[in-house]
Amino acid sequence: MLQTQQVLQGRYQLERQLGQNAGRQTWLATDLSVEPNQQVIVKLLAFNPQMQWEELKLFEREAQVLKNLNHPKIPKYHDYFSLDEETGGGLPWFGLVQDYIPGKSLRQMLDERKKLTESLVQRIATEVLKILIYLHELSPPVLHRDIKPSNLIFGENRQVYLVDFGAVTDRAKTEGVTFTVVGTSGYAPPEQLWGRAVPASDLYALGATLIHLLTGTPPAELPQHQMRIQFADKVNLNPSFTNWIEKLIEPAPEKRFTTAREALEAMVAATSPSYIKTNPQENENSVRYGRLAFLASIPLIILGLGVTAMPDLLDSSTKAKQSEAKQYVSAMNLAQQAYFLDNNQFSNSVTELGVGISTQTENYQYSTWGPDKAAFNYGITRNRKLKSYVGGTFLVPVNDVGAAKGEMKTLAIMCESKATGISVIPNPIIINGQPACGVGTTKIGK
Repeated sequence: MLQTQQVLQGRYQLERQLGQNAGRQTWLATDLSVEPNQQVIVKLLAFNPQMQWEELKLFEREAQVLKNLNHPKIPKYHDYFSLDEETGGGLPWFGLVQDYIPGKSLRQMLDERKKLTESLVQRIATEVLKILIYLHELSPPVLHRDIKPSNLIFGENRQVYLVDFGAVTDRAKTEGVTFTVVGTSGYAPPEQLWGRAVPASDLYALGATLIHLLTGTPPAELPQHQMRIQFADKVNLNPSFTNWIEKLIEPAPEKRFTTAREALEAMVAATSPSYIKTNPQENENSVRYGRLAFLASIPLIILGLGVTAMPDLLDSSTKAKQSEAKQYVSAMNLAQQAYFLDNNQFSNSVTELGVGISTQTENYQYSTWGPDKAAFNYGITRNRKLKSYVGGTFLVPVNDVGAAKGEMKTLAIMCESKATGISVIPNPIIINGQPACGVGTTKIGK
């Protein structure tokens, strides 16, 4: 049997066993052949009569793929070797040596903290997507097929690393052939369990991983509806981030983001904080105008009075359905302004705004999110033929002549998606003191 302090291949001294299951062992070892000595990970697979031949093929494939990868967030390949039966305690062993990444797996962090913060999870998502962009844009694409918290290391340098390529596949070599069914229940998407992994399969696994990090509950233990993981009621997130995750975990791969690059661009657009630059102009309602002006305006919006008619080629039914969303989002904009006057902060609850809006209607889902100096109000379509809407209410300093030092005002804007069926919509931003709509959206109304 292999044991501590044993030296393999005349250079790898086994220090501590990190894991063991079904003929596999993982060791922290020291490479004695380099100066200074370097810590490495040695993964070992015992070849025994009960082992499936496919297990050795996957182990060899992991070594071959790692050997050809070059990314700073993927452990570097060092060596691949075999041990005879005498050295291996009666069994031949195969060994794979790679970089050791000091740090903790996200699974270990969950065990310690129960769940992670939204900002940390967004950062993790960004870093993993950058790794997937590298892997998926190789020729041929490389699919990891087993993204989950235990295979993501949060390094001591606070960087995220993707490890354990034991399920990896070179897609070009298996085109038109049934893939080996690998992956972890709860994280692997339906098509992978059916033996047909695609790049979007890694995106699904990432989405399921993010849900585990945010809820503290493994995705396999969460309820499902029509094969969709139900998690939104267990978290309090920026609704745009929630919608983005929900698109990652669509059961049908064609409904997910097409590529990791597209997913990253959509996440940046959906979660980027609004920013404030210089010299806002006095062309919107100011906080100093008082709460009553805002409250008096809200019923008019809800009833649809005073809404500027806009030319539209859409049929009357579609126009009426979208009019509901425009009115409701505009009402939430005004209600956020009033709420700030009373509470010196924005609200994260549609109900708390007190405008009588249901969070879900036949055609739209409504939500609001109030970070520090802005509130974003969403009307996200549930109908592929309708557009989505987002409103922004911003707190900015008053710079006009005669304004008191430190005096603040609110500026509002409403944006419409340029395309129909959009479930992830970018937040408005402030540029040169004025609200502006994000990419893929257009300003509407006043």
